[in-house]
Amino acid sequence: MPAPPHPPELNDEAVEEVLARLPPDDPALLVRAALVCKRWCRLVSSPGFHRRFRLLHRTAPMLGFFCRQPSSTRFVPTASSSICLPYAVRPEWRVLSSRHGRLLVLNPPSVSPTSGRELIVWDPFTDEQRRVPMPPFEYTSWSSILLCSATGCDHIDCHRDPFLVVFVCSHGLDNQIVSASVYSSETNAWSHPISVHIHCRFDVASRNVQVNNAVYFTCENKIRILEYHLGKQEISMISLPYLRYVPHAVLMKLEDGGLGFALVQGTTLSIWSREDGTDGYATWALRRVVELNELQPLCDLSASPYFFAVAIADEVDVFFFWAHDQLFTIDLRSSRVKKVGNLPSGIVPYVSFYTPE
Repeated sequence: MPAPPHPPELNDEAVEEVLARLPPDDPALLVRAALVCKRWCRLVSSPGFHRRFRLLHRTAPMLGFFCRQPSSTRFVPTASSSICLPYAVRPEWRVLSSRHGRLLVLNPPSVSPTSGRELIVWDPFTDEQRRVPMPPFEYTSWSSILLCSATGCDHIDCHRDPFLVVFVCSHGLDNQIVSASVYSSETNAWSHPISVHIHCRFDVASRNVQVNNAVYFTCENKIRILEYHLGKQEISMISLPYLRYVPHAVLMKLEDGGLGFALVQGTTLSIWSREDGTDGYATWALRRVVELNELQPLCDLSASPYFFAVAIADEVDVFFFWAHDQLFTIDLRSSRVKKVGNLPSGIVPYVSFYTPE
């Protein structure tokens, strides 16, 4: 009896259709698929497949985070399969911001406002680096955030598109003058700074967030937020509510696109939102409460002398907090808690698709 005929080989489109459905939060699966044969390697490495994969899944996963050690910066993977980025971060760099697969870094890290520092927009998948000079004006404390500037961009595959760097700083007598300037990769220049006198000391801190057409920065004492509106080119100040531990608040973009912040009070994670009041003035409202003690694998959080909010990857609703001398994440959608390290300094979550080049 003759052997049954072999089933017909799947064409390229059918193979791509199957591989595109691999979960993006386990990037090692695509890497293994590329090692099956030359044909599969060619398919998953093509720009067309990369675009198809991103369009199908829409939301990129958090691959890990960058953190600052005493003398260097390193990447800590948190995806289902621990996988290294194609290019390692330079130990002397300080990671400031992440946006759609690219990073804004300071080179070299220094507390001095001089000494020839520069900013770099870096892609850890291609090692492409765009150098950005520091703004040509005086400042004392400062913070910066990376934004995408492509018109009509869907942010699915924009890591080679034009970008903006927003730089906010304080200076003058007792740091009472706040300024903002924007660098454009299309003009290779900084905009003329917009400045306001705020009549009190304001030391710009590193935590920031983009919400719609505005960016928000915290100050060192965390009792107020600085808002810089990109379209209007206006600076304004927003007070935070009088809450215990509010200096450790982490700014975030909420699921509905509004401005919010998260903080840990005792064993409780609370999330607040900025909402329009009936009198026409915006107010802060408690949006959600999560009891951390009830989550596993945490033990009694009240036994820890130090606990505070650290960072948030608001694209995927993953919140970082410090407790028991350890760094934890909590997925705000699933309430899953995970221990991810023991370094709370300079945490910058990295959210991106990982597709073999």
